[in-house]
Amino acid sequence: MMDRTDALTVCGTRQLSPVPWNQDGCHGFDVQVCEDVPTFDEGIIRRALLRSSLACEDVAGLSRTINRELWGIGYVALVLSDAANHLVVVEVSMSRG
Repeated sequence: MMDRTDALTVCGTRQLSPVPWNQDGCHGFDVQVCEDVPTFDEGIIRRALLRSSLACEDVAGLSRTINRELWGIGYVALVLSDAANHLVVVEVSMSRG
């Protein structure tokens, strides 16, 4: 069984506050931003994640929905999930393309 504190954690990231998302058996998703993301963009990233959470009803579409929101502001996301424990982690980094 995964421990929520170290579930799906990636080195070189910082934790933001979780985004509420009561869909697909989850109560929200954890958010991590890579070290290449400046702290002054955290607010705009969080707003994009909140919009995505309202538009998506399942984990399968969450990655596509989040990346559509983030692409316009120069970021991409990796959505990691553990369906058995209903854990979702979104890792945001700078766009490489």
